[in-house]
Amino acid sequence: MNGLPAATLAQLEAAGVEFGRPLLISDADEVLFRFVETFVDHIEERGYSFDWSSFRLTGNVRRTSDGAVLDQPQVFALLQTFFAERAEDIPPVPGAAEALGRLARIGVQIVVLTNIPAAQRDARRVALARNRMPYPVVVNSGDKGPAAAWLAARAGAPAVFIDDGPNNHVSVKQAAPGIACLHFVATERLAGLVDMPAAADGRPATWPALEHAIAASLGLTCGGR
Repeated sequence: MNGLPAATLAQLEAAGVEFGRPLLISDADEVLFRFVETFVDHIEERGYSFDWSSFRLTGNVRRTSDGAVLDQPQVFALLQTFFAERAEDIPPVPGAAEALGRLARIGVQIVVLTNIPAAQRDARRVALARNRMPYPVVVNSGDKGPAAAWLAARAGAPAVFIDDGPNNHVSVKQAAPGIACLHFVATERLAGLVDMPAAADGRPATWPALEHAIAASLGLTCGGR
């Protein structure tokens, strides 16, 4: 009925979302972890460069030896290797753990909805816990709208969705228009390459501002600046 794969549905059920409590659904890469800078460092050590000419990864990765642009399957292969080797040690975004902790203390339940390869789900959970963000992890594939809609329905309360990817905001608004969508891109250089999607309800530039926007969207008051 909901079109969700069985593996995803099992993770959503296991996330333990409680009815009647406000819900934050957060992406991980470029929201909680400094993904792009770490990925660029990783590929530069292996003979590739990154153009920083657009928001997408495909089209920006070049082979240093001859300048050839990698196609989507080649970039995907690099991503698979990157996550397999680095998923546990991507640095956190400063201020994220503190903000989430304050939100959790005022009753917000938090679920991390990430498109990391399924094989690295445990590594992502370890990384989150190591960086003081011990929240349930749901590994998604493709657009996040169906999974976010399921979580919001289970909560039966105000819900906020955070993601750096414009397409995911479109997907979430189509699947569950009542979810407040906040567009956030932690890396300033990357943020400059993408506009706020029309489907988003706001685009805070820092975690303190994001924390306030989350709380306001949920009808709560929290810290930050």
